[in-house]
Amino acid sequence: MKKRILLLGALVGAFLLVSCSGGNKKQVASSATPEELDDASKVINYYHTSLIVLRHVANAKDINAVLGYMEQTGKVPEVAPIAPPEVSARDTAELMNPGVYFNDEVRQNLIQNYRGLFTSRAQFYANFDKFLSYRKDNKKAETTKLLEENYQLSIAMSEYKQVIFDILSPLTEQAEKELLADEPLKDQIMVMRKMSGTVQSIMNLYSRKHAMDGMRIDVKMAELKKELEAAKKLPAVTGYDEELKNYQSFLSSVESFMKDMQKARDKGAYSDADYNSMSDAYEYGLSVI
Repeated sequence: MKKRILLLGALVGAFLLVSCSGGNKKQVASSATPEELDDASKVINYYHTSLIVLRHVANAKDINAVLGYMEQTGKVPEVAPIAPPEVSARDTAELMNPGVYFNDEVRQNLIQNYRGLFTSRAQFYANFDKFLSYRKDNKKAETTKLLEENYQLSIAMSEYKQVIFDILSPLTEQAEKELLADEPLKDQIMVMRKMSGTVQSIMNLYSRKHAMDGMRIDVKMAELKKELEAAKKLPAVTGYDEELKNYQSFLSSVESFMKDMQKARDKGAYSDADYNSMSDAYEYGLSVI
């Protein structure tokens, strides 16, 4: 699974690099105004900043490692307090102050969800520090309470993250359509990015260590299957043999992911081993969430 997910990211990157380079192949002129293209670029830049920050702020592997330590009973190895992962102050400021290339409602929703995410993240790690102190003093009732609080905070972080993805994904897709208007392989690029985003959502839902959201995973898996079927029906574009070969490899990798994810899902419960084998789906270089 790990190699397959890494291949997904590699194929997206290679495909976009080659296809968007233009070359001497004929392209269609874009109908978007310079202002619209500038706004589209800013939306995509905001989106990619979000990708960078969210990989650190709400890294499911790190969160589950903390929860896993807190779940241990009996004698356990001592660990030092863990500070929340550092995030660029510039990036954080940008995310908390989205520009007018978003409408007022979108801006308010992004600010609200990022504020909630950052607050939950800070409380989660503060609780862990208290937990270590209480465990040292053998205060079992207090440690149990903090574990329950961190379970809820882990879900809250995952939800904030998913809402942010849900807000940004359609806006980013529309922005990319405008910027890719000249690109003969636009349809292939867009479905690759869309499927990459669905894969990310599935991993986000699966990563909930103590409360895997099976129903929503099933919905997303059905969505991914539908996207894959549509992607297979896209007509070939003459003169892009190498890019289309990479495209077919990407579709095969998505099929492999679906099979492996379904096996993990059929177990009915989260597994550290299965998650770790798929965790590079979270850290990868996929172009879309």
